Amino acid sequence: MLTFCILKNENSNEDLEIIETGFSLFAFIFGPIWALFKKLWFYSLIGIIFLASFNLIFEIIDLSSFFFLISLVSSFFWGFFARDLQIQFLIDKSYAPVKLINAKSKESALIKFLSEAS
Repeated sequence: MLTFCILKNENSNEDLEIIETGFSLFAFIFGPIWALFKKLWFYSLIGIIFLASFNLIFEIIDLSSFFFLISLVSSFFWGFFARDLQIQFLIDKSYAPVKLINAKSKESALIKFLSEAS
């Protein structure tokens, strides 16, 4: 079973966001690009600057083989924390976490939440 965080917009009773919690394989693989698609501009920019800076530094000191290590650390960061960053971004945009639900899919989490709400 997967765990989903249900967030509700405080300004609108109809606006719900359902975000899966935990490790994200897509964020692990794509990192800052994943953040761009999720409209997490600031975090994506920080990730790209981080990777580009380390690439430049390792090129200058002729240790470009260590860039793989930095890329791996970055990938693990994105894999473990990307969904938390997405939830925090929504909280900053006037969403409030309402409930955590265990379900097999996003759709079944929504159905479970709506059936418990009525």
